[in-house]
Amino acid sequence: MSTAFQKVLDKEHENDSKLGMPSTSLEHHVRRLTLMERLAGGKGWRDPKKEPRRDAQGLTRGQRKRALRETTNAKVSESRPYLFMHSAARARWRAEQVRAAA
Repeated sequence: MSTAFQKVLDKEHENDSKLGMPSTSLEHHVRRLTLMERLAGGKGWRDPKKEPRRDAQGLTRGQRKRALRETTNAKVSESRPYLFMHSAARARWRAEQVRAAA
């Protein structure tokens, strides 16, 4: 059986756990902080970090990107046409040609 006093208190405290409702006074704000601290056990509302998603082969996105980068870079060779070589690669190529001719 509820008394009139209990009804007044229930109405005052009913919005303490509603997160979308702004605090109406300093007392309401303090009550809400105290209640949320008790509900969370004093540790805050942290979610555990998610594990990275894995594909059918069991690889993460980062692992797939690193593997693709390794295979792409492995395919690059210095046997390109002279016209498309970097200037440093051209100098090395010319030095190799001179050594091979000697």
